[in-house]
Amino acid sequence: MNQSLANKLVLCDLDNLLLGPDGNLTQVVRDVLQLFSSRGGRFTVFSQRTPKAVRALLGSVRLSAPALVCGGTLAYHFADGSRQPLCSFAGQDAGLFASLPSAAGVGIALQMQDGSTRVLRMSHALEQHLQQEWTPYLLANAADIRPDEVYQDNRSIPLTSLLEKALGGSTTALLGERAAPDLLRLTPRTVSGAEMLQAVCTPVGIAPENVLVLAGSMPMLELVRAASRSAAAADAPAELRLAAKQVTLTDAAGGAAVEVLYRMVRAAEKSV
Repeated sequence: MNQSLANKLVLCDLDNLLLGPDGNLTQVVRDVLQLFSSRGGRFTVFSQRTPKAVRALLGSVRLSAPALVCGGTLAYHFADGSRQPLCSFAGQDAGLFASLPSAAGVGIALQMQDGSTRVLRMSHALEQHLQQEWTPYLLANAADIRPDEVYQDNRSIPLTSLLEKALGGSTTALLGERAAPDLLRLTPRTVSGAEMLQAVCTPVGIAPENVLVLAGSMPMLELVRAASRSAAAADAPAELRLAAKQVTLTDAAGGAAVEVLYRMVRAAEKSV
């Protein structure tokens, strides 16, 4: 085992840097991950997806530390099934979920603390999204939802302005990322990059300064800002690239994650 890699951990953007056009891990990614781990490197992921969806995508790939799932609102340790909530909608106006847009065709699904997904209103786009994520769901009523029960709010909304019109000032407490033309992911603005790093590092005894955050999308911005070491894909949003300590030569689809991991392996081999 190479000791120069053994005390380092790479926290990588699963959704944007590791998946191929078909939505699965590419073979070159699997090969480089195997090489990286065989040299003693430690690896985990950040994802907007649920623990079940992440586990299905990773397959035989084993993580060395808790993964940040559900947009960073939950640290999930696949080794023992333990979980740590990092933020929630607790403290939000109870009317936040009751005042969601009522326009025809708008789908609304909430991701709950207990790991379940509750659909307040189904749409064709939302149904497709849930199927792609292999996510089972329960139908629910907005009046029965308490803010402190919710981790992340995934809503399929055609226009951001529609959301702002419906929720008014409540949107100031939310972070939003458009994942598709008809899908807007929302998380509480209270999520902290430093807390996310601690939740990943503490269970496995790694110092936060030994974590390299490898990002490709805006949901990882707070992590990039909090990390001592960070890299962003060449085609990542400008704000993310400016916050990162380094920018890769390749873009996300061109193998930004492979570039960084392989470079770390080569550097470790030269140091022996």
